[in-house]
Amino acid sequence: MIISAPFIILDKRPYRESGLMLGGITPDYGKVSYILHGGQSFSKSAPQADIFREVEIEFEDDGSGRELFTAKRVETLLDFSVIAEDQRAWRMAGRIGAFLLKNSHGGVIMLHTYEALRSVLCNLAKIDAGHEPWSLLQSAVVMKCTFLYENGMLPEAGTAEQNEFLENLVASGVDNSPLPECDEKYWQTLNGWFDSLITFNQLKR
Repeated sequence: MIISAPFIILDKRPYRESGLMLGGITPDYGKVSYILHGGQSFSKSAPQADIFREVEIEFEDDGSGRELFTAKRVETLLDFSVIAEDQRAWRMAGRIGAFLLKNSHGGVIMLHTYEALRSVLCNLAKIDAGHEPWSLLQSAVVMKCTFLYENGMLPEAGTAEQNEFLENLVASGVDNSPLPECDEKYWQTLNGWFDSLITFNQLKR
C-alpha cells in the first residue's frame, strides 16, 4: 500500500553510489529510515531531502512493521535550514535530533513528540508563530517534557499547580503557543529535573 506521511529529517547520509539514507521521525510510524535512490544528485538541484526539514514523503508499506522504507517522492512542507545561521541554535537542534533518534522506536505513535519537535524547530528558526520565540533552554525543556510525557516517564509533580504547569507546557509544545509563565531559575530547575528523569529511565543522550 502506498502511504504519504509527514516526516522530519534528523539525519542524512550517502547510501551506495548515488542514494541517500534519511533518518527521522513521523507522527504515526515513530522512528523511520528511508532510502532515496538517486538522492545525492536530486538534492543538489532540489534540496527537499535535507536535514531539519519537514517533508511529505511517499513510500510503500507492506504492513511488516519494518523501519526502513524506499522513498518514492519527497516534497518540502517546512524548511528550518535557517537554524544553521545561529551556531548555538544549530547545536541545540543537533542534540535534540540525536536524542530522539537514539531513544525512539519504529511502529510507535509519536504524535505529541512530533508536533513538539516541529514547534521547537520553528522557534529555533525564529519562524513567526504569533508569540515571542522560545529560548534555547525553553526549547530543550519543552522537548524533554513532551518526550517523557508521551512515553509514560513523567511522574506526578508534587502539587496540583505543578501538574497543571507541566500539562500546559506539553500543550504549548504541541500547539506552538506561548509557554506558561515562570522565571528563568525555574526553567533551569525543570531542565535539571528532566535530565534526572532521562538518567533514571536509562535513556541515551
